Amino acid sequence: MMTGRPFRRLAALLLILALLGALSLPAFAEESPAPERAPQTAGILDEGKLTTLVEDFLKENNISKDRVGIGFCYPVTGDEWFYNPDTWFYPASVYKVPLMMVLSERVGAGMVSESEMIGGLELPTVFEYILIYSNNDYAHEVRRFLGGDEVWREEAKQYAGLADDYYDPDYMQYCYFSPRYITKVLETLYAAEPGRFPRVLDCMLRADQAHYFRLPDEMHPYDIAQKYGSYYDNQNTNWNHTVGIIYTPNPIILAVMTRDVGNYEWVIGQLAARFKDYALTLDEKLVPYVEEKEAQEAAQEAEVQAQQAAEAQAQREEEARLQAERQRFLDEREKQDRADRHLKYSLVATVTGLLFLGVLSILFVGKHRKKKRYDSYRRRFEEELRQEAMERRHGKR
Repeated sequence: MMTGRPFRRLAALLLILALLGALSLPAFAEESPAPERAPQTAGILDEGKLTTLVEDFLKENNISKDRVGIGFCYPVTGDEWFYNPDTWFYPASVYKVPLMMVLSERVGAGMVSESEMIGGLELPTVFEYILIYSNNDYAHEVRRFLGGDEVWREEAKQYAGLADDYYDPDYMQYCYFSPRYITKVLETLYAAEPGRFPRVLDCMLRADQAHYFRLPDEMHPYDIAQKYGSYYDNQNTNWNHTVGIIYTPNPIILAVMTRDVGNYEWVIGQLAARFKDYALTLDEKLVPYVEEKEAQEAAQEAEVQAQQAAEAQAQREEEARLQAERQRFLDEREKQDRADRHLKYSLVATVTGLLFLGVLSILFVGKHRKKKRYDSYRRRFEEELRQEAMERRHGKR
Protein backbone atom coordinates (compact mmCIF):
# COMPACT_ATOMS: atom_id res chain seq x y z
CA MET A 1 0.00 0.00 0.00
CA MET A 2 1.35 3.48 -1.05
CA THR A 3 1.62 6.00 1.80
CA GLY A 4 3.42 9.24 2.61
CA ARG A 5 4.86 11.67 0.08
CA PRO A 6 4.60 9.36 -3.07
CA PHE A 7 0.87 8.90 -2.40
CA ARG A 8 0.28 12.64 -2.03
CA ARG A 9 2.16 13.32 -5.30
CA LEU A 10 0.06 10.72 -7.16
CA ALA A 11 -3.16 12.15 -5.77
CA ALA A 12 -2.16 15.67 -6.80
CA LEU A 13 -1.31 14.46 -10.33
CA LEU A 14 -4.69 12.72 -10.70
CA LEU A 15 -6.49 15.85 -9.51
CA ILE A 16 -4.65 18.04 -12.08
CA LEU A 17 -5.52 15.59 -14.90
CA ALA A 18 -9.18 15.59 -13.87
CA LEU A 19 -9.30 19.40 -13.90
CA LEU A 20 -7.69 19.56 -17.33
CA GLY A 21 -10.20 17.05 -18.67
CA ALA A 22 -13.12 19.03 -17.27
CA LEU A 23 -11.82 22.26 -18.81
CA SER A 24 -11.48 20.64 -22.24
CA LEU A 25 -15.09 19.34 -22.39
CA PRO A 26 -16.82 22.67 -23.16
CA ALA A 27 -14.46 23.37 -26.05
CA PHE A 28 -15.21 19.95 -27.53
CA ALA A 29 -18.94 20.47 -27.14
CA GLU A 30 -18.76 23.83 -28.90
CA GLU A 31 -16.86 22.31 -31.79
CA SER A 32 -19.62 19.81 -32.59
CA PRO A 33 -22.97 20.96 -31.21
CA ALA A 34 -25.96 18.68 -31.22
CA PRO A 35 -27.87 18.98 -34.48
CA GLU A 36 -31.23 20.67 -34.57
CA ARG A 37 -34.13 18.29 -34.94
CA ALA A 38 -37.55 19.24 -36.20
CA PRO A 39 -40.54 18.23 -34.06
CA GLN A 40 -41.96 15.01 -35.47
CA THR A 41 -45.54 13.84 -35.66
CA ALA A 42 -46.74 10.27 -35.68
CA GLY A 43 -46.57 8.94 -39.25
CA ILE A 44 -44.86 6.45 -41.49
CA LEU A 45 -41.37 7.92 -41.01
CA ASP A 46 -39.13 6.55 -38.27
CA GLU A 47 -37.32 9.56 -36.82
CA GLY A 48 -34.80 7.50 -34.90
CA LYS A 49 -33.94 5.37 -37.91
CA LEU A 50 -33.43 8.41 -40.14
CA THR A 51 -31.27 10.14 -37.53
CA THR A 52 -29.15 7.01 -37.18
CA LEU A 53 -28.89 6.68 -40.97
CA VAL A 54 -27.55 10.23 -41.31
CA GLU A 55 -25.32 10.33 -38.24
CA ASP A 56 -23.73 6.95 -38.97
CA PHE A 57 -22.88 8.19 -42.47
CA LEU A 58 -21.45 11.45 -41.13
CA LYS A 59 -19.40 9.59 -38.53
CA GLU A 60 -18.06 7.11 -41.10
CA ASN A 61 -16.88 10.00 -43.25
CA ASN A 62 -15.60 12.22 -40.43
CA ILE A 63 -18.13 15.00 -41.14
CA SER A 64 -19.19 17.31 -38.32
CA LYS A 65 -22.93 17.15 -37.58
CA ASP A 66 -23.37 20.91 -37.70
CA ARG A 67 -22.12 21.16 -41.31
CA VAL A 68 -25.02 19.32 -42.90
CA GLY A 69 -28.71 20.22 -43.12
CA ILE A 70 -31.30 17.87 -44.61
CA GLY A 71 -34.96 18.08 -45.48
CA PHE A 72 -36.88 14.94 -46.48
CA CYS A 73 -40.53 14.57 -47.44
CA TYR A 74 -42.56 11.49 -48.41
CA PRO A 75 -45.39 13.26 -50.26
CA VAL A 76 -47.70 10.26 -50.59
CA THR A 77 -48.38 10.52 -46.84
CA GLY A 78 -47.18 14.11 -46.33
CA ASP A 79 -44.63 13.09 -43.68
CA GLU A 80 -41.50 15.25 -43.25
CA TRP A 81 -38.18 14.81 -41.48
CA PHE A 82 -35.40 17.36 -40.99
CA TYR A 83 -31.82 17.46 -39.75
CA ASN A 84 -30.58 20.88 -38.63
CA PRO A 85 -33.81 22.22 -40.19
CA ASP A 86 -33.42 25.86 -39.21
CA THR A 87 -29.72 26.39 -39.87
CA TRP A 88 -29.31 29.06 -42.54
CA PHE A 89 -27.00 28.27 -45.47
CA TYR A 90 -25.92 30.47 -48.33
CA PRO A 91 -27.79 28.61 -51.12
CA ALA A 92 -25.58 29.43 -54.09
CA SER A 93 -27.49 28.47 -57.26
CA VAL A 94 -30.22 26.64 -55.34
CA TYR A 95 -31.90 30.05 -55.07
CA LYS A 96 -32.72 29.73 -58.78
CA VAL A 97 -35.51 27.25 -57.99
CA PRO A 98 -37.84 29.67 -56.12
CA LEU A 99 -36.64 32.50 -58.37
CA MET A 100 -37.82 30.69 -61.50
CA MET A 101 -40.98 29.52 -59.72
CA VAL A 102 -41.92 33.18 -59.25
CA LEU A 103 -41.33 33.90 -62.95
CA SER A 104 -43.06 30.68 -64.01
CA GLU A 105 -46.12 31.36 -61.88
CA ARG A 106 -46.45 34.81 -63.44
CA VAL A 107 -46.29 33.17 -66.87
CA GLY A 108 -48.87 30.55 -65.87
CA ALA A 109 -51.18 33.25 -64.50
CA GLY A 110 -50.89 35.30 -67.70
CA MET A 111 -49.03 38.15 -65.97
CA VAL A 112 -46.02 37.58 -68.25
CA SER A 113 -46.46 36.80 -71.93
CA GLU A 114 -45.07 33.60 -73.40
CA SER A 115 -43.39 35.75 -76.03
CA GLU A 116 -41.59 37.86 -73.41
CA MET A 117 -37.86 38.39 -74.06
CA ILE A 118 -35.48 38.58 -71.08
CA GLY A 119 -31.89 39.60 -71.70
CA GLY A 120 -32.50 39.15 -75.40
CA LEU A 121 -33.60 35.50 -75.01
CA GLU A 122 -37.01 33.88 -75.37
CA LEU A 123 -38.59 32.51 -72.20
CA PRO A 124 -37.99 28.78 -72.93
CA THR A 125 -34.30 29.47 -73.44
CA VAL A 126 -34.13 31.57 -70.26
CA PHE A 127 -35.55 28.67 -68.22
CA GLU A 128 -33.08 26.22 -69.78
CA TYR A 129 -30.07 28.50 -69.26
CA ILE A 130 -30.90 29.02 -65.58
CA LEU A 131 -32.30 25.68 -64.41
CA ILE A 132 -30.33 23.29 -66.60
CA TYR A 133 -27.04 25.12 -67.06
CA SER A 134 -27.24 27.35 -63.96
CA ASN A 135 -26.32 30.49 -65.88
CA ASN A 136 -25.75 33.36 -63.48
CA ASP A 137 -25.96 36.24 -65.98
CA TYR A 138 -29.51 35.41 -67.03
CA ALA A 139 -30.50 34.72 -63.44
CA HIS A 140 -29.46 38.32 -62.70
CA GLU A 141 -31.59 39.46 -65.66
CA VAL A 142 -34.61 37.58 -64.25
CA ARG A 143 -34.07 39.12 -60.80
CA ARG A 144 -34.16 42.59 -62.35
CA PHE A 145 -37.16 41.66 -64.52
CA LEU A 146 -39.14 40.55 -61.44
CA GLY A 147 -38.53 43.86 -59.68
CA GLY A 148 -35.40 43.17 -57.69
CA ASP A 149 -34.31 40.76 -54.98
CA GLU A 150 -36.56 42.12 -52.26
CA VAL A 151 -39.64 41.66 -54.47
CA TRP A 152 -39.07 38.10 -55.64
CA ARG A 153 -37.77 36.86 -52.26
CA GLU A 154 -40.85 38.24 -50.53
CA GLU A 155 -43.08 36.66 -53.17
CA ALA A 156 -41.26 33.32 -52.84
CA LYS A 157 -42.15 33.10 -49.13
CA GLN A 158 -45.62 31.94 -50.11
CA TYR A 159 -44.20 28.68 -51.45
CA ALA A 160 -42.86 27.66 -48.02
CA GLY A 161 -45.96 28.66 -46.05
CA LEU A 162 -43.87 29.69 -43.02
CA ALA A 163 -44.65 32.59 -40.69
CA ASP A 164 -42.86 35.86 -41.38
CA ASP A 165 -41.08 35.72 -38.02
CA TYR A 166 -39.47 32.41 -39.03
CA TYR A 167 -37.07 34.02 -41.50
CA ASP A 168 -33.54 34.95 -40.57
CA PRO A 169 -32.67 38.52 -41.68
CA ASP A 170 -30.10 36.95 -44.00
CA TYR A 171 -32.95 35.54 -46.10
CA MET A 172 -33.88 38.99 -47.40
CA GLN A 173 -30.41 40.56 -47.25
CA TYR A 174 -28.24 37.75 -48.63
CA CYS A 175 -30.74 35.10 -49.79
CA TYR A 176 -29.83 32.51 -47.15
CA PHE A 177 -32.01 29.36 -47.12
CA SER A 178 -32.72 26.77 -44.43
CA PRO A 179 -33.43 23.07 -45.14
CA ARG A 180 -36.98 23.55 -43.88
CA TYR A 181 -37.61 26.48 -46.21
CA ILE A 182 -36.33 24.91 -49.43
CA THR A 183 -37.95 21.54 -48.68
CA LYS A 184 -41.34 23.17 -48.28
CA VAL A 185 -40.78 25.16 -51.49
CA LEU A 186 -40.16 21.88 -53.30
CA GLU A 187 -43.31 20.39 -51.75
CA THR A 188 -45.29 23.25 -53.26
CA LEU A 189 -43.62 22.72 -56.64
CA TYR A 190 -44.33 18.97 -56.55
CA ALA A 191 -47.98 19.30 -55.48
CA ALA A 192 -48.86 22.24 -57.75
CA GLU A 193 -51.74 22.02 -60.19
CA PRO A 194 -50.62 21.58 -63.82
CA GLY A 195 -49.89 24.93 -65.37
CA ARG A 196 -49.02 26.77 -62.18
CA PHE A 197 -45.22 26.49 -62.65
CA PRO A 198 -44.68 25.72 -66.35
CA ARG A 199 -41.20 24.54 -67.44
CA VAL A 200 -39.64 24.42 -63.96
CA LEU A 201 -39.76 20.66 -63.34
CA ASP A 202 -39.15 19.88 -67.02
CA CYS A 203 -35.86 21.78 -66.88
CA MET A 204 -34.85 20.36 -63.49
CA LEU A 205 -35.37 16.83 -64.86
CA ARG A 206 -32.74 17.59 -67.53
CA ALA A 207 -30.17 19.11 -65.17
CA ASP A 208 -26.87 17.43 -64.17
CA GLN A 209 -27.57 14.05 -65.72
CA ALA A 210 -24.57 12.34 -64.10
CA HIS A 211 -23.94 14.45 -61.01
CA TYR A 212 -25.11 15.08 -57.43
CA PHE A 213 -28.25 13.05 -56.72
CA ARG A 214 -27.60 11.14 -59.98
CA LEU A 215 -23.95 10.37 -59.19
CA PRO A 216 -24.30 6.83 -57.70
CA ASP A 217 -24.94 4.12 -60.28
CA GLU A 218 -27.93 2.88 -58.32
CA MET A 219 -29.69 6.22 -58.86
CA HIS A 220 -29.57 5.99 -62.66
CA PRO A 221 -32.89 4.11 -63.07
CA TYR A 222 -34.82 6.97 -61.52
CA ASP A 223 -35.88 10.28 -62.98
CA ILE A 224 -34.55 13.10 -60.81
CA ALA A 225 -35.53 16.77 -60.96
CA GLN A 226 -32.66 18.52 -59.19
CA LYS A 227 -30.78 21.77 -58.77
CA TYR A 228 -27.29 22.06 -57.33
CA GLY A 229 -25.60 25.07 -55.77
CA SER A 230 -21.90 25.59 -55.19
CA TYR A 231 -20.11 28.70 -53.93
CA TYR A 232 -16.79 29.52 -52.29
CA ASP A 233 -17.19 32.87 -50.53
CA ASN A 234 -14.70 35.53 -49.45
CA GLN A 235 -14.77 34.13 -45.90
CA ASN A 236 -13.23 30.90 -47.24
CA THR A 237 -16.51 29.03 -46.63
CA ASN A 238 -17.41 26.38 -49.17
CA TRP A 239 -21.19 25.99 -49.66
CA ASN A 240 -22.46 23.02 -51.68
CA HIS A 241 -26.03 21.76 -51.92
CA THR A 242 -28.49 19.80 -54.00
CA VAL A 243 -32.27 19.86 -53.77
CA GLY A 244 -34.88 18.07 -55.81
CA ILE A 245 -37.46 15.37 -56.38
CA ILE A 246 -36.42 11.73 -56.81
CA TYR A 247 -39.04 9.78 -58.73
CA THR A 248 -39.01 6.48 -56.91
CA PRO A 249 -42.30 4.51 -57.23
CA ASN A 250 -43.65 6.96 -54.65
CA PRO A 251 -41.52 10.07 -55.29
CA ILE A 252 -39.56 11.70 -52.49
CA ILE A 253 -38.39 15.27 -51.92
CA LEU A 254 -34.85 15.73 -50.66
CA ALA A 255 -32.69 18.74 -49.80
CA VAL A 256 -29.06 18.26 -48.77
CA MET A 257 -27.18 21.42 -47.74
CA THR A 258 -23.50 21.40 -46.70
CA ARG A 259 -20.91 23.83 -45.40
CA ASP A 260 -17.17 23.10 -45.70
CA VAL A 261 -17.67 19.41 -46.46
CA GLY A 262 -14.92 17.76 -48.50
CA ASN A 263 -15.76 15.56 -51.51
CA TYR A 264 -19.19 17.18 -51.31
CA GLU A 265 -20.66 15.81 -54.55
CA TRP A 266 -19.94 12.22 -53.49
CA VAL A 267 -21.37 12.96 -50.02
CA ILE A 268 -24.56 14.42 -51.51
CA GLY A 269 -24.92 11.51 -53.93
CA GLN A 270 -24.45 8.92 -51.18
CA LEU A 271 -27.01 10.57 -48.94
CA ALA A 272 -29.46 10.63 -51.85
CA ALA A 273 -28.90 6.89 -52.37
CA ARG A 274 -29.51 6.15 -48.69
CA PHE A 275 -32.72 8.16 -48.63
CA LYS A 276 -33.82 6.44 -51.82
CA ASP A 277 -33.28 3.06 -50.13
CA TYR A 278 -35.20 4.21 -47.09
CA ALA A 279 -38.06 5.43 -49.30
CA LEU A 280 -38.29 2.01 -50.94
CA THR A 281 -38.75 0.43 -47.49
CA LEU A 282 -41.53 2.92 -46.88
CA ASP A 283 -43.18 1.81 -50.12
CA GLU A 284 -43.30 -1.73 -48.73
CA LYS A 285 -45.04 -0.45 -45.59
CA LEU A 286 -47.33 1.92 -47.41
CA VAL A 287 -50.30 -0.41 -48.02
CA PRO A 288 -50.63 -1.63 -44.42
CA TYR A 289 -49.88 1.90 -43.18
CA VAL A 290 -52.59 3.40 -45.39
CA GLU A 291 -55.02 0.66 -44.37
CA GLU A 292 -54.25 1.25 -40.70
CA LYS A 293 -54.53 5.00 -41.13
CA GLU A 294 -57.81 4.63 -43.00
CA ALA A 295 -59.07 2.34 -40.23
CA GLN A 296 -58.00 4.92 -37.63
CA GLU A 297 -59.64 7.69 -39.61
CA ALA A 298 -62.79 5.58 -40.00
CA ALA A 299 -62.79 4.91 -36.25
CA GLN A 300 -62.25 8.61 -35.58
CA GLU A 301 -65.00 9.48 -38.02
CA ALA A 302 -67.31 6.96 -36.36
CA GLU A 303 -66.40 8.44 -32.98
CA VAL A 304 -67.07 11.94 -34.30
CA GLN A 305 -70.37 10.84 -35.79
CA ALA A 306 -71.33 9.10 -32.53
CA GLN A 307 -70.40 12.23 -30.61
CA GLN A 308 -72.36 14.37 -33.05
CA ALA A 309 -75.33 11.99 -32.73
CA ALA A 310 -75.07 12.15 -28.94
CA GLU A 311 -74.86 15.93 -29.08
CA ALA A 312 -77.83 16.04 -31.46
CA GLN A 313 -79.81 13.75 -29.15
CA ALA A 314 -78.85 15.87 -26.17
CA GLN A 315 -79.89 18.96 -28.10
CA ARG A 316 -83.23 17.35 -29.01
CA GLU A 317 -83.78 16.37 -25.38
CA GLU A 318 -82.88 19.87 -24.26
CA GLU A 319 -85.24 21.34 -26.83
CA ALA A 320 -87.97 18.94 -25.66
CA ARG A 321 -87.30 19.94 -22.05
CA LEU A 322 -87.44 23.62 -22.96
CA GLN A 323 -90.64 23.03 -24.94
CA ALA A 324 -92.17 21.22 -21.95
CA GLU A 325 -91.07 24.06 -19.69
CA ARG A 326 -92.53 26.54 -22.14
CA GLN A 327 -95.81 24.58 -22.28
CA ARG A 328 -95.96 24.37 -18.49
CA PHE A 329 -95.40 28.10 -18.33
CA LEU A 330 -98.16 28.70 -20.87
CA ASP A 331 -100.53 26.37 -19.00
CA GLU A 332 -99.76 28.13 -15.73
CA ARG A 333 -100.27 31.47 -17.39
CA GLU A 334 -103.60 30.35 -18.87
CA LYS A 335 -104.68 29.05 -15.48
CA GLN A 336 -103.70 32.35 -13.88
CA ASP A 337 -105.50 34.26 -16.64
CA ARG A 338 -108.66 32.24 -15.99
CA ALA A 339 -108.38 32.92 -12.26
CA ASP A 340 -107.84 36.60 -12.96
CA ARG A 341 -110.86 36.70 -15.27
CA HIS A 342 -113.00 34.86 -12.68
CA LEU A 343 -111.90 37.34 -10.00
CA LYS A 344 -112.64 40.25 -12.30
CA TYR A 345 -116.08 38.89 -13.15
CA SER A 346 -116.75 38.27 -9.45
CA LEU A 347 -115.72 41.78 -8.59
CA VAL A 348 -117.92 43.19 -11.36
CA ALA A 349 -120.87 41.09 -10.18
CA THR A 350 -120.29 42.11 -6.57
CA VAL A 351 -119.99 45.77 -7.43
CA THR A 352 -123.06 45.54 -9.67
CA GLY A 353 -125.01 43.83 -6.89
CA LEU A 354 -123.92 46.39 -4.37
CA LEU A 355 -124.87 49.19 -6.72
CA PHE A 356 -128.28 47.57 -7.28
CA LEU A 357 -128.83 47.18 -3.54
CA GLY A 358 -127.69 50.75 -3.09
CA VAL A 359 -130.22 51.96 -5.61
CA LEU A 360 -132.99 49.89 -4.00
CA SER A 361 -131.96 51.20 -0.62
CA ILE A 362 -132.09 54.75 -1.87
CA LEU A 363 -135.48 54.15 -3.42
CA PHE A 364 -136.78 52.47 -0.30
CA VAL A 365 -135.48 55.20 1.99
CA GLY A 366 -136.93 57.86 -0.30
CA LYS A 367 -140.31 56.18 -0.36
CA HIS A 368 -140.25 55.69 3.41
CA ARG A 369 -139.44 59.35 3.97
CA LYS A 370 -142.15 60.38 1.57
CA LYS A 371 -144.68 58.20 3.45
CA LYS A 372 -143.61 59.67 6.78
CA ARG A 373 -143.95 63.14 5.35
CA TYR A 374 -147.44 62.29 4.01
CA ASP A 375 -148.45 60.78 7.35
CA SER A 376 -147.21 63.91 9.09
CA TYR A 377 -149.19 66.15 6.74
CA ARG A 378 -152.27 63.98 7.15
CA ARG A 379 -152.08 64.06 10.98
CA ARG A 380 -151.51 67.80 10.97
CA PHE A 381 -154.53 68.24 8.64
CA GLU A 382 -156.71 66.01 10.80
CA GLU A 383 -155.57 67.91 13.86
CA GLU A 384 -156.44 71.19 12.23
CA LEU A 385 -159.87 69.83 11.23
CA ARG A 386 -160.41 68.59 14.77
CA GLN A 387 -159.46 72.01 16.17
CA GLU A 388 -161.80 73.78 13.80
CA ALA A 389 -164.61 71.42 14.75
CA MET A 390 -164.01 72.06 18.42
CA GLU A 391 -163.93 75.80 17.88
CA ARG A 392 -167.23 75.66 16.02
CA ARG A 393 -168.86 73.70 18.82
CA HIS A 394 -167.62 76.06 21.45
CA GLY A 395 -168.75 79.03 19.36
CA LYS A 396 -172.36 77.76 19.15
CA ARG A 397 -172.52 77.44 22.77
